[in-house]
Amino acid sequence: MLKLNKTLGIDKTIKKIYNELCKLNKHTISFIKLGANISIFLFASGTLLSVLNRFVFNHDPYKEFIATSVINSSFTILAEVVIGCLLVDYAFSNK
Repeated sequence: MLKLNKTLGIDKTIKKIYNELCKLNKHTISFIKLGANISIFLFASGTLLSVLNRFVFNHDPYKEFIATSVINSSFTILAEVVIGCLLVDYAFSNK
């Protein structure tokens, strides 16, 4: 597997991505961390609601729909925050 990674140049690509992420503004990093924390909280809430709905409450399809919607929204929020922060950082960088 390691030989395949070197052949495809994956190690160089990961190093480039890491180096570029290290150059981000401290405010951008803090907003990404905040967005990730919110996303994790929503994901955990949706998962908890789904588990409770299946094992504690009587299986209600409406609660199941809400749980899956919250879980899907958590991933959407994470993607929007990361992409938005990277775009804003790129747009307002002093390069």
